[in-house]
Amino acid sequence: MQQQKSETMIHIVLVEDHDLTRRQMASLIKSESDMEVVAEAVNGEESITRTSEHKPDVIVMDILLPGISGVDAARQIMESFPGSRILILSNHSGAALVQVALAAGVLGYVRKDHAFEELVPAIRAVAAGQKFLGAKITER
Repeated sequence: MQQQKSETMIHIVLVEDHDLTRRQMASLIKSESDMEVVAEAVNGEESITRTSEHKPDVIVMDILLPGISGVDAARQIMESFPGSRILILSNHSGAALVQVALAAGVLGYVRKDHAFEELVPAIRAVAAGQKFLGAKITER
C-alpha cells in the first residue's frame, strides 16, 4: 500500500549518480521538518520510473547522469507528467546549459557548490511553482 501524502510535507525524488553527493543532499533535505525524500534514483531512466511511482512535489536532479541526461529526463517527465516541478542541481552552470534546462521545463537551477545555502530555499520555491536560479547562475 502506498503511503498517503501529507498536505504540508514536500515530497521529493532525488536523482544523483554519485552516492556520497546523493547521501549529503538527502541528509540536508531530511533535516527539514517539511521535506521528505520519498525515492532516490541514480540515472535518468530511474528518475522517470520513480516520478511515475511516487508523484513527488519536486524532483531534484543532477544534469549529467549516466544514460539519459538530466535535461532529457526532465523533458520526458514533463511530457508524461505535465506540471512536474524539477530543480536541477549541477556542478555546471554555463549559460547555454542553463538555457537548455529551462527550455526543457525545469523551474530551478542550483550549483552543487552552493547547495548547502540554496537547496532548501530552492526546493520550497519550486514546490510553490516559482522559478529559482542560484546566485552563481544569476551572476552570469
